[in-house]
Formats: sequence, structure tokens, C-alpha cells
Amino acid sequence: TAALLVLSSPVLAQTSGVVSPQAVADQNLKAETADIATLQIQATAGDVKAQVRLADDYFIGNGIGQDYAKAFDWYKKAANAGDPEAQTELGLMYAKGYDVTPVDYKEAIHWTRIAADQGYVGAQYNLGVAYDNGLGVPADLQTAFSWYLKAATQGYDIAQFNVATMFEAGQGVLQDLASARDWYQKAADQGNAPARYNLGNMYLTGRGVDKDAAKGLALVEASAKQGFPLAQSRMAGLYYTGEAVAQDKVKAYAW
Repeated sequence: TAALLVLSSPVLAQTSGVVSPQAVADQNLKAETADIATLQIQATAGDVKAQVRLADDYFIGNGIGQDYAKAFDWYKKAANAGDPEAQTELGLMYAKGYDVTPVDYKEAIHWTRIAADQGYVGAQYNLGVAYDNGLGVPADLQTAFSWYLKAATQGYDIAQFNVATMFEAGQGVLQDLASARDWYQKAADQGNAPARYNLGNMYLTGRGVDKDAAKGLALVEASAKQGFPLAQSRMAGLYYTGEAVAQDKVKAYAW
């Protein structure tokens, strides 16, 4: 089951000079405070992008005290002005509540669909999650697949992974192992650990591809080194049994 889109947070960086950590903190605080003040002026004047940035800052507590209620209000202003990012985040807030609004999947779907119809990749993915899990809509794997595919085509690696797993399992779409391999590869090329693991297993077992133990091992190991538990367990098993590698029970236990 897919997880909802996770918000990323911007980070201020020191660009020149060598100063003490406290001096860096003081400088960053002043910069953040000035930036927030400017954003508040711009947002209040109706600048939609400033409203979204201010909402993001309130949501994560970046340079200002975390305040979900204010984040919700600013997202809603920007969403009503037609901004797809704000519509997506507003949909997430309705889906989770955050002690600001009652959980309301109907409103969550309403705003997410508006953003998805504008081509916003995060909304397309989240709408796929909704249909995949029956959140606010009847569960419908075919519709989930179609929304995941839209997001995957735009390059979103988690959507690419979901499309691949659905092709591999024949869920919501006819089983097509060649397409599963191709979408796993796209996600793996972006560093997606579960995709590397699943693609590695395809090569290790020859499922839908020509068996290639070396390639499979490299993919599973890359996933394991990223901390993916199933890949770590698989590496332990490979070393324990001597499959695709020289048997080494010490390395097996290490994994």
C-alpha cells in the first residue's frame, strides 16, 4: 500500500566565510525572520506563491513557530486562487486533520482532483493512493493505476515503483513483466531502494528478464546499503546459501 506524499523542507545554507556555529545560527535566524516578514507582507497583498511559501513555513516550522492552523489558512487562500501545490497540500490536511480540521476525505479528494486535473504530479500520485486504498472514493485499482501512471510519466519515482509493482502483479492492469522491468528501472535509476530490490530479484530469479546474477546482486546490494530491510534480509540469505555470491556466513550474519 502506498504512502501519502511527504513534504520536503527547504534548508538555509551558509555560502561564504568561516564563523562559529552560534554565529551561523544567529545569522540564519535573522535571515529567516526577515524572509518571513517579507513573505507575510507579500502573502497579505495577494501574492499566491508567497502564500504557499508562508503556508509551507508554518507547516514545517521553518523560521517561524510551527502552526498548522495558519498553514491551513494560507494553503486555503492559495488553493482558492488556483494554485495546484496549495490545493494538493490542502487536500493532505483535510485527509489527516492535523488537529485543525476534522478529517474529511470528501474535501481531500475535491482539492486533490482539482490539482491533479491541472497536471500537478503530487496530486496525481495522491489521487492514485486514494483509489488504491479506498480513501474518500471507492477502491478502484484500474483508476489508481491510471493516476499513478500519469505521475510516473512525469518522473515521480514512487509512482514509477507503484506502476511497476502493478504491472508485475497484474493489479489494475494486465500483467506485463517487461513493462514492470522498465518502470522498476526508471525508479531504480533515481535511487528508489524498493525498486532496486524488486528489479534485483527479477534478475536474480530470471523473472521476466534474462537471468543475470551479477546485475541482480548489484541492485539488491545497492538497495540494502540504502537501509531497505527486505534487501538487507535478502543479502543475508544470499551469503548464507551461497546464491549469486561465494558462501560467507560471517557476511550473512553481518547483514
